[in-house]
Amino acid sequence: MSARDVIMQRLKAKKSPQEGAHPLPPVVTLGDQDASPERFEASLALMGGKMLPLQDGEGIEQAIKRAFPELRNLCTAVPEVEGTLRIEDLETHEQADKVDVMVVRAAFGVAETGGVFLSEVELKDHLADVHLAQHLIVLLSKNELVGNMHNAYQERSEFRTAGYGVLMSGPSATADIQGVLIRGAQGVRSLSVIWA
Repeated sequence: MSARDVIMQRLKAKKSPQEGAHPLPPVVTLGDQDASPERFEASLALMGGKMLPLQDGEGIEQAIKRAFPELRNLCTAVPEVEGTLRIEDLETHEQADKVDVMVVRAAFGVAETGGVFLSEVELKDHLADVHLAQHLIVLLSKNELVGNMHNAYQERSEFRTAGYGVLMSGPSATADIQGVLIRGAQGVRSLSVIWA
């Protein structure tokens, strides 16, 4: 019998403990619990993201066109924005590479980091395509903020139900050994959030 077989046999012989026989320790709430929109906005700005406020009487799509006047291809994953292309209609990564602006809705935001959570639910199984777009607009409800990552893991079911997910805090960025920061190097060149 090989060492592998011995190990596998021993593992199979072990019985898992009865559920509830050993209660889990209580979850400790750590860090600053402030889940305010102001804290989120300040954190987002630190990470290179920006808020895109709606002006009086302005719709979401109008605000996007104001912010990106050279806009040609607007891909949308939300019903609030018509755009020129639906995310579900992207068939190749080459199509996504031609997208100027992509609009998605985040499941929630983390005030401490200015991060937004996106999963296959919001992105309709097009995670890679989001990163190929030039600019990302994220719609986020002020009611869907948590204070920090501890709160996110404890309170948000998306961490347990999502097949995959990503937390984004601003545009992609990289820094060389001399500390020169380049934004938009490997992904979206800008990330903007609209309270909606």
